[in-house]
Amino acid sequence: MAPCALGQALACRFNSIGTPITMAHYEFPLQERTRNLLRLESVFTSLDGELSPKTLRSHLRAFLELLDFCQRPELRLDLILELERLLQALKGWAQSPESDATALSLWQDDCRRQLQQLRELPRPLGESLLHQEILQLARGRLAVAGGFADSDIPLLALWQQQAPARTAERLQRWRAELVVLERSVATILSFLRASQSWSLERSRDGRFVLSLNPRQPVALATVMLGDDQDEAYPKLNTV
Repeated sequence: MAPCALGQALACRFNSIGTPITMAHYEFPLQERTRNLLRLESVFTSLDGELSPKTLRSHLRAFLELLDFCQRPELRLDLILELERLLQALKGWAQSPESDATALSLWQDDCRRQLQQLRELPRPLGESLLHQEILQLARGRLAVAGGFADSDIPLLALWQQQAPARTAERLQRWRAELVVLERSVATILSFLRASQSWSLERSRDGRFVLSLNPRQPVALATVMLGDDQDEAYPKLNTV
């Protein structure tokens, strides 16, 4: 049996003596906009690792991916629409006598803050990254196998030989330029995960079928499997 969630939440399964069982966690986006949010979150997470000459290339690749996202003209509008939908959902929940007024108020304040910042952006998302020479040089080598070699990008070789603290400061400034994007993504995904409802399900012959209400679109499905499942992992098919 495995816990399944539609919408969002965290769960832990215990054995008969109350010992926690390690759970493998899988998320499946059921809408394209949710898939993009998860991809953005993954790229931002890759920037959390320690920066060193050996990891500089992976950090630059991450910024190039973020730059590709930022150049999509619909990105900013999609984020605004998602935050507006979130606010509407919170407004509906506030009518329930069982709702936590304090928690809802914090969610609403966070959403309004991100909406205001997105609407008041003085320039397109990531515009400053377009003018970073090393990113432009690296982008031109992405399609070439081994194109990130020092011999192909002398500027990269220079950066690798400079003090790590200096390079880290540069990349932190780049990331700060994208803080509105990062926080908006985090807010929306946090809401989706926090609003999930969980159920314990058993798959028969490795299959589990669940019918969804078309009037209540689901953005994200989550499956957790215990470590006793050996090499098993879930796949999702939608019909």
